[in-house]
Amino acid sequence: MANRIKQLRKENGLTLKELSREVGIPASTISQYENEKRKIPGSASKTLSAFFKVPENYILGAWSEKEVLELMSSSLLDNYERIFEMAREYHGEGDEWLFFNEIDLDLFSEEDGRLYEVPGTFEETEWKNWIYTKEIRENHYMSLAFVILRCVFFKGLNENLYTAEHIKALIEEQNNLYSKTQKFEVVFYPEFKGYEEVKHFMNSFLDAENGKENFLNAFLQDNYDFEDVLTNVVIEKLMKEKASKETMSLALISIFEKVILRYEEGATRRKYQYVRSRYEVLKDDYHALSKHAYELQKENDRLKAELASKR
Repeated sequence: MANRIKQLRKENGLTLKELSREVGIPASTISQYENEKRKIPGSASKTLSAFFKVPENYILGAWSEKEVLELMSSSLLDNYERIFEMAREYHGEGDEWLFFNEIDLDLFSEEDGRLYEVPGTFEETEWKNWIYTKEIRENHYMSLAFVILRCVFFKGLNENLYTAEHIKALIEEQNNLYSKTQKFEVVFYPEFKGYEEVKHFMNSFLDAENGKENFLNAFLQDNYDFEDVLTNVVIEKLMKEKASKETMSLALISIFEKVILRYEEGATRRKYQYVRSRYEVLKDDYHALSKHAYELQKENDRLKAELASKR
């Protein structure tokens, strides 16, 4: 990711000469910075970050929260139609929820795929499972969109909105819609709630009036611990290190998969609590070290200034 001097200059309606006058750096030098022909020294990045009122590492090309949200939003926009199409193809109309319930990116491997070369080795649904998982895994953008939607699915599936009494009432209500001559009962599947949550999420996302990334931001704030996504230790580090879109996508996928663990059927509470506790320890250690490093840097700057003044 290139530095952002040109982007910020144009956003503020400034020419090279105008920016040069404002910050006291020759226009030719700024041009070299913009075109990556000259390394930006610390003094210049400090001056430019102060002028544009942005963090210094942002000047150097680091990701902003807005850009990470835009990456997630664009992955959803670019891939939701194909994902919903796969959900319909997987088990047919009405059973789309099975797709989000059963397709698991972690279970996919090329080695498993070789078994499908033997005709009749697997059932049709198992074959579809592998084919769709392979398609999703081969595109990091689609993988990110899918894992976000799967996260929404398991959230809806495990919200405990359906008490035993509620489910019984729903079954009775649906049974009353059928003729008494029919000898089967309508069974209520809580999984439908998960799929309905996914559809509701995408409809709200597509209808968002204040921008897709704003909606996604609000959704993550309301439904998940925000630190699990954008201020996670790994994401925070990659944002500062100017990671590629592909790397950022893969890192976000791993974070969302961890959130899914909280909701997923069959995941033991002990397993989740262990993962969560390890994450909390790492996060606290990281922030403590960051704070300590910041204080040391401040003290170093103070000592340098004091030494310079004595000279």
